[in-house]
Amino acid sequence: MDKLQELINTLSEDDKREFRIFINRQKSKKQRKDLDLFELINQQASPEAIQQKLYKTPNKVAYHTLRKRLLKHLTDFIVLKQIDQDTTATSSIAGLVSLATYLFKHQSDDFGWRILKKAEKIALENEHYELLNNIYHLQIDASESEFAPNINDIYKKWKDNKALVDENEKANIAYNFIKKELNEVKMTGQDKNLEELINKLLKKYGLDNLVFQRPHILYKVLDLTRRVMLSKKDFYSLEPYIIKTYEQLTSNHGFSKRDHYYKINILYMISHILYRNRKFEESNLYLKQMSDAMAEYNNSYFQQFYPKFIMLQAANFTYLNQNLKSIELLTSIPIKELKKMSSENQLHIKMNLIVFYGFEKHYKEANKSLQTFNHSDNWLEKKMGVEWVLKKNLIEIMLQYELGNIDIVMNRIRAFELSYSKLFTHPLYSRVSLFIKTIKTIMDTPNIMQNKVFIEQVKDTLVRQDSEQEDLQAMAFYAWLKAKMINQNYYEVLLDIVNTNYEDLNNN
Repeated sequence: MDKLQELINTLSEDDKREFRIFINRQKSKKQRKDLDLFELINQQASPEAIQQKLYKTPNKVAYHTLRKRLLKHLTDFIVLKQIDQDTTATSSIAGLVSLATYLFKHQSDDFGWRILKKAEKIALENEHYELLNNIYHLQIDASESEFAPNINDIYKKWKDNKALVDENEKANIAYNFIKKELNEVKMTGQDKNLEELINKLLKKYGLDNLVFQRPHILYKVLDLTRRVMLSKKDFYSLEPYIIKTYEQLTSNHGFSKRDHYYKINILYMISHILYRNRKFEESNLYLKQMSDAMAEYNNSYFQQFYPKFIMLQAANFTYLNQNLKSIELLTSIPIKELKKMSSENQLHIKMNLIVFYGFEKHYKEANKSLQTFNHSDNWLEKKMGVEWVLKKNLIEIMLQYELGNIDIVMNRIRAFELSYSKLFTHPLYSRVSLFIKTIKTIMDTPNIMQNKVFIEQVKDTLVRQDSEQEDLQAMAFYAWLKAKMINQNYYEVLLDIVNTNYEDLNNN
């Protein structure tokens, strides 16, 4: 793919609108060929077609010069946007260092040193040791100024910080080796004791003590481990490890202000894993801790974590038989707040509402919401992932069935089977294929739903038999079929299954 095309494809529609404003910011030209080029590339036009549109006669030199100009504008726009979206202190520190360098160059030493000391203070508070290394180098270079501290004091700070920089580099390199080994576990589907594996890897790469002194390293390891275990649908192995690790860190070292971001993240991880393990009351208790932490330090992280918090809280209330409360939580989010959220979070909220409406039999409302997905499945896959789109399509099939749109259901099933035939060969998704086949059987022979042999067959194939650690989301799909077969309310059947242990489930 053309590299400029590839770069433009990374922009969302909102980003593209902002870029058009950005490129016109100087208003020095009434007609901008660079903006015309952007629009043509955005429309997937070929290089030949672009030249024909832009120039009366083909002009390769002018075309490539124009491409370079557009690339520079795109680069400037993306860099500024990244700085604007940076929730860490990195951009702020880098900006102060640049300003101090500029001031020293123009002999404004007093102001330059004040700015540089401010950058040092922020870097120390946020443990940005690599940036501190640059700050101390600049301080040494500017140490002849009458406003500078003693060079020996600067050197000592540099030396102490250099040890932390080396430690950080070692931790980051070790983390990537751990990431490689855990990804191999993910790809091969190996069944290993999670705690033993992580402890072995931490010791192997010299992080076993450091990880509890530096919460950001622990967070990275926990986040990576969580991703691996979620991909394997192994929520139960992760729960005791992550809670034990969090409690150990809290009691031994605690979280400082600079570690607050990682504390909130870890509390969310615990809340989410408890939810997936059907411990909804416990999950809400950790969400309360998360909410309290979000309110600390003048709500500095509230906006960032609010979407995750509100969605998980709503999901917990639904499984605690308070589904209307869940709908109220999500529908009462102010439009202003909703627009501040990422498109991914907006899509998650919309999908959750569709499911919650379905539980209340508000099928027309659910269908209306479903029709507002103004993007193709290919676009949604790039944004949300294959599994999210797969579940969206399953929910749409169930919804159209409830609305009595049988022809639409059959068309959706055919398209679904065609799109995901390769995915069905993966053990984690084999039951999806069985679920779809069961719907087809029910539609072909409705009376079969009263057949006891058929009911037992569905339960034997769709309920996991080798472990009581059933996936919550898989239960939701099975419960819908069971409700149809026993002619009962879907939401009530779901709550009964979710709050029933494995032995009782097999006897029902």
